[in-house]
Amino acid sequence: MHKFKFLKSNKGSSLILVAALTVVIIGLTVSLRIMAGIIMASANQQLNQDQAYELATSLGNALEERIINGEEEKEDPNYVPKEALLELTNNATLVDMSGFDGMPDASVTAKVKLDEAGRYVLTVKSEVGKASYIWTGIYEGSFSEGYKKCAD
Repeated sequence: MHKFKFLKSNKGSSLILVAALTVVIIGLTVSLRIMAGIIMASANQQLNQDQAYELATSLGNALEERIINGEEEKEDPNYVPKEALLELTNNATLVDMSGFDGMPDASVTAKVKLDEAGRYVLTVKSEVGKASYIWTGIYEGSFSEGYKKCAD
């Protein structure tokens, strides 16, 4: 106890010490709160990016399945479909949706454009919050003969 005798002899120094410690503790508390907010915002942004990726890729893969494979006959294992279920036309919008359960600020669009090589480019763009993701598929062929996926 005799270590802090200087506090007894100096009137008001104890009050200054308590005030300084209070300021330090409040400063630490505020900085922890700010850091927690930054970490939560980063986690929310990552969640939005993940949801945008999943939304675009799942829709893109589902549309691709309908474009390439068309209808399948289960009875004949050697059956190769000749027609797609979706016809690709230049400047067509296949899907334009927004507001999903659990993601009210999400939207997804799927559009088809014809490139300079005469191939159909399917672009699926999803947006969740401030995050967005674009999925692309390139196809050649026709509705009656079937479409094939191009490498690039």
